[in-house]
Amino acid sequence: TSRNKFLDEYSADLFPLVSVIIPTFNRPKYFREALESALNQTYRNIEIVISDDSTIDDTEILIQSYNDARIKYFRHKDFNADDNWNFLRAYDNPAAEYVNWLMDDDIFYPTKLEKMVEVYRTNPDVSLVTSAKNIIDAEGNVFGNTQKPFEYDLKIPGDKSGRLLFFWDNYIGEPTTVLIRKKFLRDGDLCWNEDETGFFPLIDVSTWCQLLTQGNLVRLIECLSGLRVHKGQCTHSDKTVVLFAIYYAKLLKTAIDKGVFFRDEKELRRAVLFVIDYSVVQLNKANNNNFHGKEVETLEKTLVALAQALINGYKLELPTER
Repeated sequence: TSRNKFLDEYSADLFPLVSVIIPTFNRPKYFREALESALNQTYRNIEIVISDDSTIDDTEILIQSYNDARIKYFRHKDFNADDNWNFLRAYDNPAAEYVNWLMDDDIFYPTKLEKMVEVYRTNPDVSLVTSAKNIIDAEGNVFGNTQKPFEYDLKIPGDKSGRLLFFWDNYIGEPTTVLIRKKFLRDGDLCWNEDETGFFPLIDVSTWCQLLTQGNLVRLIECLSGLRVHKGQCTHSDKTVVLFAIYYAKLLKTAIDKGVFFRDEKELRRAVLFVIDYSVVQLNKANNNNFHGKEVETLEKTLVALAQALINGYKLELPTER
């Protein structure tokens, strides 16, 4: 259409650049769907930055079939998963105002970036834009969504939004779900604290906490992305779920030490009890699956520290990881 031709030619002059960041490993079928969902955005001024640490050549061969200047592809045969993630985490195009991660098994819906950029444009007080999402299976079939318990688009003050992350699991969403305005990131990086280097297991929640100390949150009720759930995901491993609990406690400590989000002792107590409950659930999962890695011992010590915080004025002294 004439509208599309106009946008293709003039979007770079009219609209801010969005970096779409895709780490990928040995998932050519899912990756292709993810890539196509980015290429088919109604918002045209994007770059798609891909880092591939696959042990097979299928993804590299696939990329060669595309002739699109928006694609920047990097192959790293010698990288492990952490290296691949950290390479992209360090990527920073000064010309890009926004960044949206896209996991290689997830998908964007066509108007995602257009609608989220518009929220930022009309709401200068907002530092984080998210939305509901569909839950899709290995074949791409929708079997659930995260629209409830919300009933309409919401703007929530940053301190309240941050508080909710410690009263109620990650309601904001995974990296695919959120469009980030880069100027609100800590030193341009995904993190809240300087010690969150390497592959930080809860880097999404950590980033949301950082952003919510800078401004407010808008959550759109429309499902603008699809989160794929399948057996090949590392987030389902026993080690990973235990690490999630350990690092949730670390984020709680950061919030307490920085004096953000919690207004009184009642809210602090609720947050500590939430992380205790979350940790016990993950510990039981590991125990039921006979997982006894060193991370389990760290989580057990973390639980002791959380319990002690309830009776020592909420001073949270966490164990050193083994």
